[in-house]
Amino acid sequence: DGLVLSFNDVEYGISLGMTGKFPRGSIAFKWADETEETILKEIEWSASRTGLINPVAIFESVEIEGTTVSRASIHNVSVMESLKLGKGDHITVYKANMIIPQIAENLTKSDLEKAPQNCPVCGGKTEIRESENNGQIVKTLYCTNPDCTAKHIGKFTHFVERDRMNIVGLSEATLEKLIDRGFIKEFSDIYHLSDYKDEIIQMDGQGEKSYKKLMESIEKSRNVKLENLIAALGIPNVGRDAG
Repeated sequence: DGLVLSFNDVEYGISLGMTGKFPRGSIAFKWADETEETILKEIEWSASRTGLINPVAIFESVEIEGTTVSRASIHNVSVMESLKLGKGDHITVYKANMIIPQIAENLTKSDLEKAPQNCPVCGGKTEIRESENNGQIVKTLYCTNPDCTAKHIGKFTHFVERDRMNIVGLSEATLEKLIDRGFIKEFSDIYHLSDYKDEIIQMDGQGEKSYKKLMESIEKSRNVKLENLIAALGIPNVGRDAG
């Protein structure tokens, strides 16, 4: 899907090190993306564990790069405003790196879509916050409710993921059930789920075998690398790639 250039002196290239994801000794050039025109049906607002609420474009399905796509992340309020999006707009879409659906252009620019004043999950008040990124002001939408369900479930989903505590068996759906039943309120509660063995076994999608595997995975997670534990805690501006 493109061309990669690197130094012919391998040792020198390696000595340049890496960013969080890419080697500094190489540079990639991508071929022009395939684009298709479609119609924007609506903007869906998706809340995360940090309270960030991201706009997602829902559009009439189109075939791009061999797959059918019907939605694309808009990233933040600034991008949505710059595209002047509104329901019924004619837009062009593409797949960044032939994988991630994105909006390339808005052909009609009705500018009808506005950020919601209430969180789509909990109904709490929202606010637009501004930050600077490479000299530009970026607007993002946040839920101000500290008890928002999306924040609560999201932080536990983040905690148990593979490159963090790696607790197999605690999917988002399972975590939601355990939180609703009051079994999990804090991270430490995960390590006391055996207190609710009978109730967990009776839950939909569970059973003796699933419960046993879950307990084994929880026990195994007591011994992880320090970097995994720190990443799992979800501390703002702290992570593997944070400087």
